[in-house]
Amino acid sequence: MFNTIRPYITKDEPFGPIDSGDIDSKDLKALLMLFEKHNWSYKNLHSRPSIIIGRRGSGKTHYLRSVFFDQQYDYYVEIRTPRVLGQVVNAIQKMSTEVVFSEMVSELWDTILWIALLLEIRKHPVLQPDDLNVVNGYLDKIHVRSRDTVDDVLRNVAEMLEQIVSKNETTSSNFFRNANKINLEDAKLVVLQSLKANGKRFAVLMDSLDDFQLDISSVERALQGLLKIVGSMNKPRDLVDIRFCLPSELYHRFVKLSSNPNKDFRRALKLQWNASELVLIGAQRLMFYLALNYPESYKKFTHLDLTKRADALTFFSAALPEKITNHAGYSEETMSYILRHTQLLPRHFLILLNSIFKNPGVTLRRTPFPVSEERIINGVREMEDFMVREIFVAFQLIYPTAEETCRRCLPELGHKFNMGDLHRVFTRHGKAVFGSDNLFDFQRMLVEIGAIGRVIPGKERDVYIKGNFEYTVQHQLSLSQDDELCVHPLFSGIFHGSGKQERPVYPYGSVLDDDDYRDGYE
Repeated sequence: MFNTIRPYITKDEPFGPIDSGDIDSKDLKALLMLFEKHNWSYKNLHSRPSIIIGRRGSGKTHYLRSVFFDQQYDYYVEIRTPRVLGQVVNAIQKMSTEVVFSEMVSELWDTILWIALLLEIRKHPVLQPDDLNVVNGYLDKIHVRSRDTVDDVLRNVAEMLEQIVSKNETTSSNFFRNANKINLEDAKLVVLQSLKANGKRFAVLMDSLDDFQLDISSVERALQGLLKIVGSMNKPRDLVDIRFCLPSELYHRFVKLSSNPNKDFRRALKLQWNASELVLIGAQRLMFYLALNYPESYKKFTHLDLTKRADALTFFSAALPEKITNHAGYSEETMSYILRHTQLLPRHFLILLNSIFKNPGVTLRRTPFPVSEERIINGVREMEDFMVREIFVAFQLIYPTAEETCRRCLPELGHKFNMGDLHRVFTRHGKAVFGSDNLFDFQRMLVEIGAIGRVIPGKERDVYIKGNFEYTVQHQLSLSQDDELCVHPLFSGIFHGSGKQERPVYPYGSVLDDDDYRDGYE
């Protein structure tokens, strides 16, 4: 059974790959074994969201791929978002001298999605011969061959669109009609009737894109039309759904370009995690590592139910010391120490665990336990810079100067500070590199990337500072002039320049006994 995941659970990565894209999409058993289902996000996935929103490392690709094995859909097709977006953008650019409405662009997207669906559905025995003839007849008319891949088809569609656009007599409106009305409605009808008669469902999958180039008008119009068609899908009686992933780092920009945010995002799911869920993921991966590399040790823990938090913590207590002493001399619970150096993302947690448990020097021992305090502290310290740089990359499109701004400003701030301190740092150091004289924009950047948060009144203790950060709120984190602020441990670990032995900051949600910050979400 465990041989299925042997290529992915290695001594270099004992907790597996940090990027689910590294798992072969055809390796369904491995995808299933490495997918932890006992969490809030998976539960809400069955409400059939049309948009999955998440930060880099939140699991968007893994949740998109859960379609492969969770039995919610019978058929699916994957569309490579960068390629098809580029083709739609090219079509819009051909029409740059005319008015292109979002309804027109959404019709184009509808055509593209259905062509990809038709190409896939005819491979399966769900269509009767007469219905299959209708589908094949439509695809033949747009020059789609039986051996074509989805990429081939979309390239053919792009060529067809260019030919239509090149005709002088074609207006912007009938351009989209011509692309959309070659018996497509007939093909749609027979497919929907066949799916209904057979009790089957179909999903169109579109993964996230790192570089959306939102400052280009044709890209904005292409995305506006895509959001419109996505927002119209996944209704209660629909048999064809879409799952479109969006990076939450750009969420507010997408809301602004949407022609109707209330409709386009009404079936969106934001992937967010709490500490207990991350512990379940880690415990599951650690058990796999033991089974593959230390079978005798593995037998000692087979009685544990790692879908339960108590058993997962019991398992980790055998591997980790109960407490560690941090660099500032404060004693902390080990798991909370690790978790507070994440932004509550599975990717962050797995990065740290891989760093802590990876130890080539002890591979010949009968057990990898116990892990020393030194390895825990050094394992976290070694990965802080890598993790912070990934955050900067994720926000590069909207905050290109974030890294240099943090490098100049954060060393001048303590773990806890006030608005006056932030203003002085911006005036003295931030303006020169941030690219704007606007203090609010500077503040918003630091809050949005998770570098600073708000101290929670009444939650401070002698040994730590409790802070709330934007990744644990549903909307933007609002700050007032009277708020006390704090620096996230990941950023203070890299940019802390005072040398003072300050109390550690505990981001809300990083302690296992914290209330679930998502309980108030709709």
